[in-house]
Amino acid sequence: MKFDINKEFSFSQIGAAFKDKFGAFMGFISRLDNSSIKTVKIKNRSVRINALRLGFIAAVLAAMVALFINLVVIPNTTYRAYSGIEFDTGGDYIRHAFGDDILLLNNSGLRMVDNKGRNVWQIDATFTCPTVDIAGNYALVADLDGNNTLTLYNRDGETVTSYEISTDILAAKVNKRGIAAAAINEEGYMGSAVVYDRNGNEIFKWNSGEGYIIDVDISNDGRSVAVAQMMSDGTEAYSRIHILNISNGEETAGFVCDGDLVAKVCFDSSDNLTAIAQDCVYNITKRGRENFKIDLAGKSASEYDVENGDYLLFLCSDSRGNSTLEIYSKRGKYLGSYVSADTINNIAAFEKNIVVSTSRDVLSLSRKGKVRKTINISHDIMSIGIYGNGRNVLVLGGYTADIVRIK
Repeated sequence: MKFDINKEFSFSQIGAAFKDKFGAFMGFISRLDNSSIKTVKIKNRSVRINALRLGFIAAVLAAMVALFINLVVIPNTTYRAYSGIEFDTGGDYIRHAFGDDILLLNNSGLRMVDNKGRNVWQIDATFTCPTVDIAGNYALVADLDGNNTLTLYNRDGETVTSYEISTDILAAKVNKRGIAAAAINEEGYMGSAVVYDRNGNEIFKWNSGEGYIIDVDISNDGRSVAVAQMMSDGTEAYSRIHILNISNGEETAGFVCDGDLVAKVCFDSSDNLTAIAQDCVYNITKRGRENFKIDLAGKSASEYDVENGDYLLFLCSDSRGNSTLEIYSKRGKYLGSYVSADTINNIAAFEKNIVVSTSRDVLSLSRKGKVRKTINISHDIMSIGIYGNGRNVLVLGGYTADIVRIK
């Protein structure tokens, strides 16, 4: 039926016209529906299926799943608050990814917390100046002042071994094989580096007669230990790094940092050594050759992370007083930076994840310093830590703990 706009029509005529159109449309759907019927064999039986209807059902189910994720899953995983958990006892926590969870250590002991805020396990202890080094399935916990305790734990919170040390511990590290090294005070020397096997037996001891030992680390292959010393020629202080063979304790290489005092040494995944000085970074081979040097251009890093993630991170202040996080690759290439007018109070890294926090915001950054995600927290932030699953961040503030999702 065709309409002439110059003529008047009754409602019955208009209804009949729409009825014809609707009938034609349903006929088209019926033909399309019949043409989508296929016969397939399942276990030698012929079964007729309607591909169009299956596609429609799949689309409806996908829409329902997407709606569920947006209305239920994402709101419950993006931001979760656990105000009933007492996180403030004993002061601020040292935070490290351990397995899929996060290990927390302070003066009152250590605890493993999952991404729902629950304690996986907890060990009560009294520490004066605790520190922890994590590698693979091992966590080496040391008290650097006072108690002189050194204990190796596994991921289940079980004690693997306790080391017999009766003097002050200056630094302690462990590798994925459970081999541990400790820098300790030693009467008659300027410190000693002691290497232990996984059972706590001493492999060898190296005594320093020239400079004070500042830090130690063990290579991933378990063949070398690095010892950083603070030296002085009478007019200027500098650092010297010794690389020792673990099997016999003999020195295989050395490196001198002229005019720079090294505060930390750590082997990377390639077993090259990264040495952190006040305003520069060295990367050294196990044979004592310099791979590269990063000059921070006179900016002293107030905080850095060079061992927990895939990048070298340095938190500095620029000439305007802004907080600046500078990001480098493990090969020393400058990748980018993030500049914040608000003070950056914390930085955290794990694998490819880079997270910083200001007084009330948690920000996830790309390797070039671009903001990927910003999450506002309803309270002041004391500290942050990335979970081993790489998706969640634990945000601590007073007696309140929040778990936010960055991926």
